[in-house]
Amino acid sequence: MSQVFDLIILPTSVNGPLYNDIEGYILSQTLEVRSYDVERITGVSRQAAELINQGIEVISNAPEYFYTKLPELKYDLLSVATKDAKIRAEQMASSAGNKIGAIRSARMGVFQITPLNTYDVSDWGMNDTTSLEKKANAVVKVDFAIAA
Repeated sequence: MSQVFDLIILPTSVNGPLYNDIEGYILSQTLEVRSYDVERITGVSRQAAELINQGIEVISNAPEYFYTKLPELKYDLLSVATKDAKIRAEQMASSAGNKIGAIRSARMGVFQITPLNTYDVSDWGMNDTTSLEKKANAVVKVDFAIAA
């Protein structure tokens, strides 16, 4: 939590030269809240408008939503992505009258965590924090041997 205390000095003229009189003070404070109670935090962030209506000046940033269980999910995502790579390779090979053989190499790529119903991708991976509901994808590169 950080606090900032600003002193506002405005030049004023009183029958002659300008004087630096204290016009007012501004006290600001930054507050960050972290919680697993997502619905409650979302509700609190929406209540900033009520404070503004009461004359309390508030700057409220949009909440950020992080998926915190990605380490546990990575193994499942990699397994699904590798199975999908095999199915795609089989489809490509069979359309040419061939079959796939053993895996020659495999590499893990980036993870894409995106809002639902989007197809955003990045070569560096994505980690969406704007939406509560997310979709997670793993990218793998698998090279298979081709058998006639």
